[in-house]
Amino acid sequence: MIRRRFRAVAGVGEPGSEDANNERGATIVLVSLLLVVMMGMAAFAIDLGFLYWQATEAQKAAEASALAGVIHMPYPASTPFNSSEAHDVAIDVADRNGYSTGATESVTPNEVPGHPTQLNVGVTREVPTFFMKVFGVNSVTVARDATAEYIRPLPLGSPDNQFGNDPGCAPNIGTETDCSNFWGNIHGKYTDNGMGDAYSSYCADGNGSGCNQNPLWREDGYVFAVDVPTDTNLTIDLLDPAFVQGGGNNTNAGDNPIAGAGPTTRFTLYERVDTLSQSFTGTPLCVRDYAPDPAGTPFAWQNFCSRSVDAGTYPIRVEIIGEGYGLNRWSMRATASTGPQPALFAVGDMSIYANVNSGLTDFYLAEVLPINAGKTMEIDLFDPGEANGNNEIRIVGPDGTSPPCHLQIPSDGVDQNLGQCIIDTTRPAHNYHDDWLYVSIDLPDTYTCTDCWWHVVYDYPGGATDTTTWTARMRGNPVKLLP
Repeated sequence: MIRRRFRAVAGVGEPGSEDANNERGATIVLVSLLLVVMMGMAAFAIDLGFLYWQATEAQKAAEASALAGVIHMPYPASTPFNSSEAHDVAIDVADRNGYSTGATESVTPNEVPGHPTQLNVGVTREVPTFFMKVFGVNSVTVARDATAEYIRPLPLGSPDNQFGNDPGCAPNIGTETDCSNFWGNIHGKYTDNGMGDAYSSYCADGNGSGCNQNPLWREDGYVFAVDVPTDTNLTIDLLDPAFVQGGGNNTNAGDNPIAGAGPTTRFTLYERVDTLSQSFTGTPLCVRDYAPDPAGTPFAWQNFCSRSVDAGTYPIRVEIIGEGYGLNRWSMRATASTGPQPALFAVGDMSIYANVNSGLTDFYLAEVLPINAGKTMEIDLFDPGEANGNNEIRIVGPDGTSPPCHLQIPSDGVDQNLGQCIIDTTRPAHNYHDDWLYVSIDLPDTYTCTDCWWHVVYDYPGGATDTTTWTARMRGNPVKLLP
């Protein structure tokens, strides 16, 4: 066996040698430096994670605060913004989310110039750091904000303090010519919805308790609102609130019997609210049930409610109680004892009985303010314009012209753009009995107006009596965050 022997060179890599000691010293220095860097990075990561969490919580608080406060916009002109309910609610909700104004944090609700239905809320907090203190960074200011918008329901049917005609506008009386040309309408439960009431009629295929259910039926009727501009004594009067037996389309308000005694109608005035919708909840101030009246009941205004009220919006609900059927028509007005008169209008939708004269008959549809510029208005018409002849219905803007629109009529397979929003309702070719017509109108970014009411104009050479249901709204979620 051949053995090879190697002789170690003394001093090279040998334990205890000078080079080995130098290597170990350099390693310690490098590791120490790396540990400092890694600890700094870890500290930076921990502090960044904490700051990110704080920023997320601040954004949540700002958004919740803006959404809660914006439903109180626009605030009354007589109230400074810093004392308004929108401001106070925003502050309260931010506080419940852990943010309040103090030494190290602040909550700032702001108006959005030019957009009275929007609210901006900013929150800031001085957040202490953990490991970043080593580098001289003791705290970081976290600031977030959110802007919310509230698209209020469009006022429908009336720009005045009255919804519906006066007695002298009845076709069998005819002593007045300055008429709104319609009556409020609500049908008893077991009335066929094909007679023009899309929501209060339970029946979809005839009259009587054995009918099939109308899928849109709701038992809580229709909602109206009284906008009271200043503190005052408010009086609500009703014309023909009870269903009157023995009537007909051309007698007084046009109560139309189907069978039996007729429906009982309930009117309820509620305490002031900030948010209007069909499903609002509130505290009743006045409630009265009107059972059917016999034929010959005096056709005159009667008092429903008188109250001392603060400025604000007061809902009124009109609904059917019990299971009678028939067509009840009525009018309502609101009067203030002092100051400017209130506005009275329908909320969301309305069922009306229209007296359509021969020629042009003009109805108020909805008030669309310039704050809705750039949005899309949606109009739904149920069972409109039933009369023989060469007829048409026009949607007319505040400037007196019919703008372009998109029209859908599912029953006819219509889905088209119109250069002018004029709908052919000539029968029998265009018979919209028991049908919905859907209209959408894109408002330009430059949309503006002074008198901002839109109209529905009937051009009916032969006239008509028409029970119909209309809705108008702005497309989109009524309460939303803006990007």
